[in-house]
Amino acid sequence: MAAKVLQSGYFWPTLFKDLRNFVVNCDRCQRTGNMFHLDEMPQQPILEIELFNVWGIDFMRLFPQSGEYLYILLDVDYVLKCVEAISCTKNDVITIRNFSKEHLLEFWDT
Repeated sequence: MAAKVLQSGYFWPTLFKDLRNFVVNCDRCQRTGNMFHLDEMPQQPILEIELFNVWGIDFMRLFPQSGEYLYILLDVDYVLKCVEAISCTKNDVITIRNFSKEHLLEFWDT
């Protein structure tokens, strides 16, 4: 309606304010509401994840001891859905460093 008034060349300084009041008070307009939104699908955001962004390294120790090995070091890459696991004697940073050098850095070819 506002487009028709503006295209015809009329000057109406309170056009949008008056149209808003008309729509708010119009019974038919209130009953129909936002009809164009009813058939829309709900939008889901698309996450942009790069390789190795979602990555977990954990030690596990609720298993019977196998020789000198007390722990299992588990690495999970949730993007590639890749799992690596080794048995180890200690749960320290040196074990993680050695594991990373031997198993994980092969993905980067270093």
